[in-house]
Amino acid sequence: MIDFFSFDTLITPYIIGFVYIFGAVLLPFIVNYFFKKYKNKFAYIQYKVYFLVLLITFEILWRIFCEFFIVYFKIFLAIQGFQ
Repeated sequence: MIDFFSFDTLITPYIIGFVYIFGAVLLPFIVNYFFKKYKNKFAYIQYKVYFLVLLITFEILWRIFCEFFIVYFKIFLAIQGFQ
């Protein structure tokens, strides 16, 4: 418990997993909201294709974003172990 209050124990690497899941579930709703807002500008087939392409792209970018922080904290913990 003392490590927690002295910031020797990091809790963020454990929280990032939950943030990733929350974002991955929320992302289709965000993309859907965007496309419903501009629905009149696309034909039905274009709407579905653009929706899938944008959703897959955002999911991959979200995964890369979260993996960056996981790697960052793993590097930090590896460096901290050598001190």
